[in-house]
Amino acid sequence: GLQVLDTFRSNKCIIMTGFSLKDYPIVIGIDFGTTFSPNQLRAYAKTPTTSLYEVDEKDQQQGPLGKNDEIKENEENTGTRFVTWGWQAKQRGESRVRNQKLLQEFKLQLDESFTRNSTDLRVGSIQAIADYLEAFNAYITQEILSGFGDGFTAKMFRYCLTVPAMWSDKAKYAMRLAAIQAKLITREDHPARLTLVTEPEAAALYCELKCKQLSLKDKDRFMVCDAGGGTVDLIVYEINETTEGRRLSEVTKGHGDTCGSVFVDRNLKDLVVEKFHRQGVELPEKVLSKMMDQFIYDIKPHFNGEKNHFLDLPSNPCFNNITGEDEIGIVDGELRLDCEELKKKVFDPVVSKVLELIEQQLSSAGSCSTILLVGGFGSSDYLSALTREKFYSKVKQILVPHRPDLAVVRGAVYAGLNPKVTARISRRWYGISTMQEFREGIDPESHRYNHSMGSRCNNRFSLMAKKGQRLEVDECVEVKGHFINERHLNFATISIHAFDGNDKPPDYTTSSGVFELAKFRFENPFSSTDEVKKEVIIKLYFGLSEIKATAKIDDKELTTNLHFDATDSY
Repeated sequence: GLQVLDTFRSNKCIIMTGFSLKDYPIVIGIDFGTTFSPNQLRAYAKTPTTSLYEVDEKDQQQGPLGKNDEIKENEENTGTRFVTWGWQAKQRGESRVRNQKLLQEFKLQLDESFTRNSTDLRVGSIQAIADYLEAFNAYITQEILSGFGDGFTAKMFRYCLTVPAMWSDKAKYAMRLAAIQAKLITREDHPARLTLVTEPEAAALYCELKCKQLSLKDKDRFMVCDAGGGTVDLIVYEINETTEGRRLSEVTKGHGDTCGSVFVDRNLKDLVVEKFHRQGVELPEKVLSKMMDQFIYDIKPHFNGEKNHFLDLPSNPCFNNITGEDEIGIVDGELRLDCEELKKKVFDPVVSKVLELIEQQLSSAGSCSTILLVGGFGSSDYLSALTREKFYSKVKQILVPHRPDLAVVRGAVYAGLNPKVTARISRRWYGISTMQEFREGIDPESHRYNHSMGSRCNNRFSLMAKKGQRLEVDECVEVKGHFINERHLNFATISIHAFDGNDKPPDYTTSSGVFELAKFRFENPFSSTDEVKKEVIIKLYFGLSEIKATAKIDDKELTTNLHFDATDSY
């Protein structure tokens, strides 16, 4: 068993061993969102000496960019195969081709807290994301290499992929697996070739660099509210002026919820379907899709809660001979959407959740001078108006930067080139399973293990980091201990565990709520039965968006980005 001797924190740990930034001069930032808007790009590239390069956009109805959708086709005896993506997938989906299925909003499926739609995706979420990313990457690779000219190849790319701050470590790891399956990187590549950065952090970096209205000084605090299609993420940062330039540190633990603009879309869809259903009219999917597109792209961003709106009714036999046009709200071939009804049934159920999240972050931060609204939903006139109305007395500035929908993806490039966040807040309790001296009257008898060195207690939860603890980016937590030689030992196993509760975690890794994150397994490190113990060193690097772990016995060291076996559910 593993017996811990000492735990300590150390700074300036080297985690980029064997990786040279010069070998990968092109940084590509990808914001893989839940939904897409027209004319909205999600990939940018930059080298240390060039300006920010955006992928040339194709016509929104003809080219591949524009929608995070894909088509899967059922094949006899072989399951499914990827067919197409983007706008082409949307068009095929509306045509209802036999044996083909349109997949949408599949990024949401990586969030364990999200209640899954009853629709069966028929393929795993990771595979769906991998298929989409592979097609997307093939397209942007061609465009980027064409833009940068001779002398560059795809082997010189490194990637910075954005993820919601509210995601668990398991969800982040799943996104990394999807990127590997999509061939952005290989399993043999150094992990640093793909960086995962939280969406609000990327937005904070971009706004701090490029938003002229953002006039912040040392020790000022500002909140980033990244309101996207599926999720809304919030973090408060503090400005730190250092000898190496301006840096950012997290003040609050990243928080969020699945209350993005896609839920506004769902509310509107339910409202429209209900209006026609009451009069006995069932809308074909193609008709409903066209009406939703008009709402999503023309009405939703500019809705301010002050006027009524109208949806065009596409030409379709389903609208012939309708009785009760007044009850539905049909006026001259258009569907009237009453302003108050839109607020009450479509926007407010979602916006109220966003405002509640902002309130919680302000309460946690103590002080905050600025709120930045970014993301596709962050550009909503209605959301910004209600945010100003509710918080104007508490916050000096509430800003929506130019192109808030692109703040995250542009910031991802800068995060890859020059990370500025110097400290983060631990989102969970982390520790390892150890063998400790048995405490009579405290430890349960079921955990007692009698050893030549005395009675020991198995499965004790030895903490390495506390929930809410501030950890520097270049800091690691190191544990030194001993493996005790046991009879019939084939493997030496080290397991890393986490606990999500706010109260002090249980004493044992077998307790409810404690779950295993990763497991290192060494072949029997003892050369003879005469050896009593072996020194082991375990290191966890918490300051990154992903947690990296190493374990070393003698001259053998194992490294992992944490492999997850259990679903986080509490």
